[in-house]
Amino acid sequence: MIFIGFFVFIAFIVIALNMYDSSNLEKIEKYILKENCTKYIYTKGSYKALCENRLIEISNSFAVNIEKNKIEYKYTDIKKINKDNKNIIINNKNKISFTNIEDMDKFYLELEKKLKK
Repeated sequence: MIFIGFFVFIAFIVIALNMYDSSNLEKIEKYILKENCTKYIYTKGSYKALCENRLIEISNSFAVNIEKNKIEYKYTDIKKINKDNKNIIINNKNKISFTNIEDMDKFYLELEKKLKK
């Protein structure tokens, strides 16, 4: 009986954390849409978004503080981009990681279009 109670407790915690994580993702998505970002993707624990004049990366964490978890790259400051395995390297020092190569390639092409404008 104790084991059943223990497993129910663990299941409750897992479900609660999953629901909490889902609300975090909704907050980040609302922020991205509010900032008029047209292309975005969630991969490797963070959102990567192409906005009007900047690239934003917002990491998901237990307590979402968008200003603290956000990294911005203004398009005017980006001089060079490279692909390296499943990463996009910005100005030979900043790295944006992706889970798979297909997502990285799509994002890279959209970023190139934004940089050419």
